[in-house]
This record gives sequence, structure tokens and C-alpha cells, in this order.
Amino acid sequence: MIAPNEPFAGRTIAPLAGIEILCSRFDAASAELEQLISALETDLEAVKAKHLAGLKRQASVVARREAELTGAVEANPGLFLKPRTLTLHGIKAGYTSSVGKLAFDDADTTVSLIRRFRKDDADTFIRTFAEPNKDALKTLDAADLARLGCRIEGAGDVVIVKRVAGDVEKLIKKLIEKLVEAMVEQE
Repeated sequence: MIAPNEPFAGRTIAPLAGIEILCSRFDAASAELEQLISALETDLEAVKAKHLAGLKRQASVVARREAELTGAVEANPGLFLKPRTLTLHGIKAGYTSSVGKLAFDDADTTVSLIRRFRKDDADTFIRTFAEPNKDALKTLDAADLARLGCRIEGAGDVVIVKRVAGDVEKLIKKLIEKLVEAMVEQE
């Protein structure tokens, strides 16, 4: 049973009145948080607008530099026999092996060819909604794949150009996100 009057913050008031006070405080704190979030979002939009043009320009420069570096690596494969990659100025460049990606031009044609040439185990290579099963098809040799109208794209040696420091930057970004979350939780 709820007592008609209970002590609340050093005063004796009715329980419902105490709940009303707590609701009011919670509402005020929530409204202030919403205002702070809104102000933060406004500031972030202003910062984005201020830096967006420069970011786009620099992204274009980075894309050109990556293309130049990729071209230079492709033009000099003999430099990357052993070791296959070099890390210079925090950039890993060279060659790495890739398993490639199974591709076909027309799923319906490939399904009909699988049914024609792989009668006994066609269901293994075809999904129930009549789409070739790429995982199963990858197990076939190149001749079988060609007969089924498939090919492996991007297999073999491919150029690798990536910033090694990127992993550190990802870690720092995660750390910052956790710090922000912790700050929000504390308040």
C-alpha cells in the first residue's frame, strides 16, 4: 500500500507529487540533452560544409596518386618477385594472390547449361530460386566452368596498394567512438 505522505527530498509530500517532480526533472534533463545533440549536429554540419570541398579535392588527388602507383607497379612486375610486396613510406605496394570471383553473364543460361552438363548433381550448383550456386561452382575446374558459361574473374596476381597506417586509424576512430559513448553515458 502506498502511504498518503512520504518523505521526499527532506519534505513530506504525497507519493504522486514526488513522482510528478521526478518526471519534471527527467523531462527537463532530456530536453537539455536534445538541445545539446541538436547543437552538436548543427556544428557537425557546419564543419562538414566548411571542409567538404577540400576533402573532395584531396580525395581526387589521392585517387590519382593511387592510379599512378598502381600503374608503376604494373609496369615493373620484375621488382616484385621476391618479396612480392614492399612497404615504403607506410604504403604497401606489389602483388598478392587473389582467389578471384566467379562471374557469368546470364544466370538463366548458366542454369540451363548446368542442368544439361551436370544432370546428376545439378541441384548442388543451382539454388532453389534458379540461380547458379557460385560457392559450388567454384569447386569445378576451368574447363567445366567454361562449358557452363562461367569464368573466374580477378584470379591470380593482382596489384595491392594500401595504406598500412589505415588499421591504426581505424583503431583510433573506434577509441574515439567509445570515448564519446562513455561521455554520453556518464551524463
